[in-house]
Amino acid sequence: MLINFEEKFGAYLHEYMHGSGLNEDEVEEQVPQLYLKWLDTPKEWLSGKSPNAYFEAMDAGKLVTVLGQYMLSDITAPGPLLNRIADVNKDTYPLLVSLMQNYEGEKGDEVRTIVVKLIEEMDMPRPYAYYIDVVLKATAPCEFCEVCVEELKNAGAEYTQSVISAYETAQSPYAADCLLDILADMPFDERSYEFAMEKFIYSETNKAFYASCLGKLGSDKALPYLEEALRQDGIKYYDYVSIKNAVEELGGEVMIDRDFSGDKDYESLIDMED
Repeated sequence: MLINFEEKFGAYLHEYMHGSGLNEDEVEEQVPQLYLKWLDTPKEWLSGKSPNAYFEAMDAGKLVTVLGQYMLSDITAPGPLLNRIADVNKDTYPLLVSLMQNYEGEKGDEVRTIVVKLIEEMDMPRPYAYYIDVVLKATAPCEFCEVCVEELKNAGAEYTQSVISAYETAQSPYAADCLLDILADMPFDERSYEFAMEKFIYSETNKAFYASCLGKLGSDKALPYLEEALRQDGIKYYDYVSIKNAVEELGGEVMIDRDFSGDKDYESLIDMED
């Protein structure tokens, strides 16, 4: 049976507040110190072990198994469990990667997302090749794919070719846009610029997104195309603002003044300001 450590600590704080005569604000100031002391204090409900000692007695396999049980429950994974997994990261890391890559049960998206973030917090090597494969095969937005995208933005130049190859074989428009988003944050590559420019010119939707990619890529070759887009009839306010921002990011100056009366995004902004 899983123990709700968060609930147990909350009950301790409640008892401490009433026993000390302090008010809620005064107790809140002491929470960090109280929590650290509480983690090292033996508990009857842990057969005389402290929360820290309870998890220190588990081997790497048990730690990851218990973490998986917490992730599948509605109970928050306890801090001392996560701390212990990080402390013995050389042993738990390969098990976490295996869990992320092979888990197929319920809450799969949520479980894998938590593991990605835990690996990041542990400052262990990221399995970037696996993350690229996840994004490449994505067909619809999901939390796990999005967190892989954010991780890959920091992968560095050595992974640029892999992301470009994935972009060229992306299995959905969503995957292609995710990969382009990654490329825009990686060191500049002429091919990345060409991909973003092609999308900006020929796509009827997502103009704002493709403009932001061009802005981040940093090539002022994009300026004439962005400036021309600002002059087009029927441009929407949201797209206009994003394209204008990209122009300015690339060192250009926007001298084009447009009237967006009647545009729903523009009117909503005006209403908010009023």
